[in-house]
Amino acid sequence: MRKLLQTCLALSLALLASPAVAGDGSGIDLTLHYGLDKYDAVGLKSGVGGISNSGQLKDTSTNLGATAIYWSGMPEFGVIGEIGRPGKNGTTTLLGVLGGLGFDLGGFRLEALGELGAHRYGDLLTDSAVVTRSSSEAWLVSVGLRPGLTLHFGPGGKLLVGVWAFARWDVTSRDVKVNLGGNNDSTYKLGGTQFGASLRAGFRL
Repeated sequence: MRKLLQTCLALSLALLASPAVAGDGSGIDLTLHYGLDKYDAVGLKSGVGGISNSGQLKDTSTNLGATAIYWSGMPEFGVIGEIGRPGKNGTTTLLGVLGGLGFDLGGFRLEALGELGAHRYGDLLTDSAVVTRSSSEAWLVSVGLRPGLTLHFGPGGKLLVGVWAFARWDVTSRDVKVNLGGNNDSTYKLGGTQFGASLRAGFRL
């Protein structure tokens, strides 16, 4: 068993070191992405009820974003900007940095990226059941994972289309006070998770 593991490890290292997999050269990929995601970002505390899943940011929505990623062989570094829940109450914005590895497989590139960002929740608690709110936005720190697969085609492989999956976790949180009328005051705990997938298209410089 030990020899088998050593053999597998050696083959894996040789594969990753292969130019056909690791790739060579460098460039910048500029892309737009659009997809679906699932939020679970607001925790209700005592005294608050009757608020929709959308008002609690526990629903399915869409995202629209853009990335610029510099790659040189395997390493990749980039930036991301993303708008979540466009056209809905409680829109979100992400501004972040990306870093990880990419592997060339023929005309495809497999990417495994990490994400560190500032995650903004805007228009908080905009719901017909909520009469007033103490804050209209909050910025939280988030981390995430973003694996993807991209196909390069066209002259010189300069055009690209692909798919991304992602998972994002807020590592900070914010208590937001709400009032449902009268003396019925309570608190939302803002901050949670987001999972989704996106289609991606762009070009390589």
